Amino acid sequence: MAVLFPLHRSLLLATLLGGAAMAPAIAHDVQIADDVGATLHIEPNDIARAGEATDLWFALTQAGGQVIPLAACDCTLTLYDSQATAVETPTLTAMSAEGFQNIPGATVTFPQVGAYELRLAGSPQQAGAFTPFELSFEVTVASLAPGAAAAPSAHDETPATAPDVAISDEPPPSETAIAASESEVSQTAETPMPPVSSTRWIAPAIGVGLVIVVGLAIAIISGGRSPRGEE
Repeated sequence: MAVLFPLHRSLLLATLLGGAAMAPAIAHDVQIADDVGATLHIEPNDIARAGEATDLWFALTQAGGQVIPLAACDCTLTLYDSQATAVETPTLTAMSAEGFQNIPGATVTFPQVGAYELRLAGSPQQAGAFTPFELSFEVTVASLAPGAAAAPSAHDETPATAPDVAISDEPPPSETAIAASESEVSQTAETPMPPVSSTRWIAPAIGVGLVIVVGLAIAIISGGRSPRGEE
C-alpha cells in the first residue's frame, strides 16, 4: 500500500531537494521536522576532514518553500561525537550560498577521524511563524587534513610512565681493560704463598747444641780422671 505524506511535508521535501539539485553531483543531507526542514552542506564537496576548520551551512526552509533566515530563527548548533558527548557549540552566522540568502552557517573543527552528529535546534523569533524544531545530521569524517594532528580522544587511556633509571656518565669498560683485569686476577690466584720463615728452628738448634757441648765437656772432664789420679 502506498504511503501518503502530508501535503506540506511533500512540498517541503520537494523544495529542499530542488535546492540541493542546484549543485550537481553533490549529495546533500536533508532532514525534516514537522513544517521545517534543512539541507546540510559541508565545504568543500560535502567532505569533512579532521584537524582543520570546516565551513558548513543549512538551507533552512519551511513548508511552501519559504526560506527561514537566521535573523528569524533563535537557532543553536551543537557538535556531538560518537559517544553522544558535546564537542563544540559553534556560533551561527548568516550567509548566502547556492541561491539561499542569510541562512545559518558555521565553522566547525572535527577533532579526529570518526562519526559525529550535528544537531540544529531552533524556534521562531516571531511566535507562530513556524514550529520549533530539532534536526539531526550524521557526519562521517574519514580522513585527516594534511599537516594536521588529530586531538587525543578523551576515552584514550593514559599510558603508564616507565620508572626513571639512573644512567651513569662513565663509558663502559673496554675489552682491553676487561682482559687486563682478568689477567691480574689470574696472576694473583697462581702466585704461591711465600714459605714459612726458617728462622724459627734456630733457637731450638742452639739449645740442643749447647746441651751437646756441655755433655761432651762433662764427659771429657769425667774421663780425664783416672784411678791413678785418685791415688
